[in-house]
Amino acid sequence: MARPLDPLGFEDEMCPVCKSRKYLNPDIVFVFNPECYHSMCLNCANRLFNDGPNQCPHAGCNKTLRRKGFRSAFFGDLAVEREVDIRRRVAAVFNQVEDDFETLQDYNNYLQMVEDLTFELVNGTDERRRQAEAQLQAWEAEHRADIERNKKAGREADEMSRKRLAAERDAARQRRIEAIKEAEAEKRERVRSREMELDNLAKGTTTMVAEPATKVQLKRRGQVNRVAETASNPTVTATGMGTGSSEVERLSIRGLKEKPKAPAPQGPYDPFGGMDFAPSRYKLHGGLSHPLMEKYRLDRQHVAGGYSFDDFAARALYEAFAGLGVFVEDEKETGSGIGLSQETSMTAGIAAAGDVDKMDLD
Repeated sequence: MARPLDPLGFEDEMCPVCKSRKYLNPDIVFVFNPECYHSMCLNCANRLFNDGPNQCPHAGCNKTLRRKGFRSAFFGDLAVEREVDIRRRVAAVFNQVEDDFETLQDYNNYLQMVEDLTFELVNGTDERRRQAEAQLQAWEAEHRADIERNKKAGREADEMSRKRLAAERDAARQRRIEAIKEAEAEKRERVRSREMELDNLAKGTTTMVAEPATKVQLKRRGQVNRVAETASNPTVTATGMGTGSSEVERLSIRGLKEKPKAPAPQGPYDPFGGMDFAPSRYKLHGGLSHPLMEKYRLDRQHVAGGYSFDDFAARALYEAFAGLGVFVEDEKETGSGIGLSQETSMTAGIAAAGDVDKMDLD
């Protein structure tokens, strides 16, 4: 009994015409036609369709195929190949972008409609697939002008992207060429400097030839012009005294630069920002005693727990002197924390200022 064929005709890498298998013939090439997505070997496709259109050899398929429609599969599963082709076709028709809509909700609804249509074309029944196909063709006929405009804009954006990438590649290649030329020039300069040094040693002269090597080292740092300006102005001496201030500013001697001074040591961190909490209305002395405190001072239950009677005395005095600067009657009359006399003087000052402003306006 023959095994049932795969719905897409991709059963075990076997050609349905000549029954050749990939296992027995590793060099066999399978092709398919997007009209029905049924695969067969390349030899059978050439033999059946080179003479003209012919019916698909798969059982139950009545599609008429042409040789130019056959192509090799990019994915191993033809179901994935079919879905990719459908999504590519739908994307070519529904090619609007977010800028074409007034609100984000409209754009999201548009994307949802496109995805629903794609799902029906890929996984829907025959009836739903025909409806989705009719909807796709109707949309394409109704929005043909917008589709062409968006295609043109997409091609222009792709062209600009290609030009930008090409310009970046050219700039990078030019930088590499300049770096190679600079490295070769430095190498030649070092060789020439070495040859001059050897010639001077052979002649017994003491001429310094370190200047070309210095130029080679400073060339990469962009300091050739600055060294040339310093060398062309010999009035600057080793002590930095010259004929003008500009020469002194350009002079830079290694080892004579001002070194940064270490920061002054800071004291311990003060969370209160230097605020003094010492009482100003009284002075607290240690060893204060009171008849009510003496019996607790000698009680081990209080002393063993670490209780400090000095803290108790300090808190009692603080609470006793805390209200000396508060005048209750004045606060009742004014409703603020200042005295009645002070508020009266402030009111008079504000009124006087208002009169002055009025006089200026007049």
